[in-house]
Amino acid sequence: MVIQNPYTIGDPLESNLVGREDILKYLKELWAIAPQPKSVILYGPHRMGKTSILRNIANCSSSDIQVVYVNLQSLAAISEGMGEIFLAISDEISDAINLPQPDIDKLLRLPQRTFQLYLQQAIQKLENKCLIIALDEFEEIENLINAKQLPANFMTVLRGFVQMSPKIAFAFAGLHTLEEMTEDYFQSFLTSVIPIRVGFLSRATTHQLLANPNPDFLLTYEPEAMDRIYDLTFGQPYLVQLLGFLLVRRYNEQTFEQGKTREPIFTVADVEAIIRQNELFQNGRYYFTGVWGQAAQDTPGQQDILRGLADYPEGCSRATIQEVTGLEESILNDALETLARHDVIIETGGNLRFAVELFRRWTLLTN
Repeated sequence: MVIQNPYTIGDPLESNLVGREDILKYLKELWAIAPQPKSVILYGPHRMGKTSILRNIANCSSSDIQVVYVNLQSLAAISEGMGEIFLAISDEISDAINLPQPDIDKLLRLPQRTFQLYLQQAIQKLENKCLIIALDEFEEIENLINAKQLPANFMTVLRGFVQMSPKIAFAFAGLHTLEEMTEDYFQSFLTSVIPIRVGFLSRATTHQLLANPNPDFLLTYEPEAMDRIYDLTFGQPYLVQLLGFLLVRRYNEQTFEQGKTREPIFTVADVEAIIRQNELFQNGRYYFTGVWGQAAQDTPGQQDILRGLADYPEGCSRATIQEVTGLEESILNDALETLARHDVIIETGGNLRFAVELFRRWTLLTN
């Protein structure tokens, strides 16, 4: 019998957000229980599940809150300024609460005033509900401002909408906190936005995600196999899902296509067989290249450190990395601090190592 693959790779999870229950609960407290909803920013490394959190809570809008979701990356090239951003948000509001869209010509000609009036109509229709506008990949705002496609005061305009009504808040999601953004565009929101870090899953949560991806899952894992997956991924949720996906697919190939008889349990040997295949690194390339690309931004020397550190599976000291890279001490320290803040490396007792072992192996193979 072919086992339906319960693990999700590529697309955001719409349900079963294992290990994120505390964040979802916190968001509902900030939005549904608090007297006035708070604007938040979900931040963390690539493929940690920030989009899944936003999409999940948007699908769980309750009698207290209405969440609308917009991915700003889909608006990477705009020609009509902030009116185009407001049009995308209006589309989602219209679909969510069945409110006719604003006049497009007016919205593009007088974007701020037209959208403000539309938000007032939306709040009136929502009656006692709060409106949460979730903007994913929010770094695109800075890119659009730098490209002169948005005015420099765009974030101030958004904050004005929050100040207009106690029923409106924003939820941003991206790689950085507002403090990390390189320009001053985001300063107007700094004091009013609550940062929420989205990080690695714990070992126990990783086991739970692997063993119980859905109630009908018929396969099991040896505890040692789940530990091995955690050691390789450090609980990086996308990679955990990817390994589970590839294990189930390999099982189906062996039992259904090749006709082999085997126990319905995954072992360490199964995990190692997946790791030896290039398919893991090929399928996971968007995660690996995303982390590698981020290391080329902001602070110099990050990629030099990663290249050097990749040769040390058990890690090494700062002195060794400085010798290997030839970086000046101040540059080295700044780069190490940035890599640690982005969860790329960890330092324990003076020993530096990759947080995610699979990323170390990818770096060794490709760089």
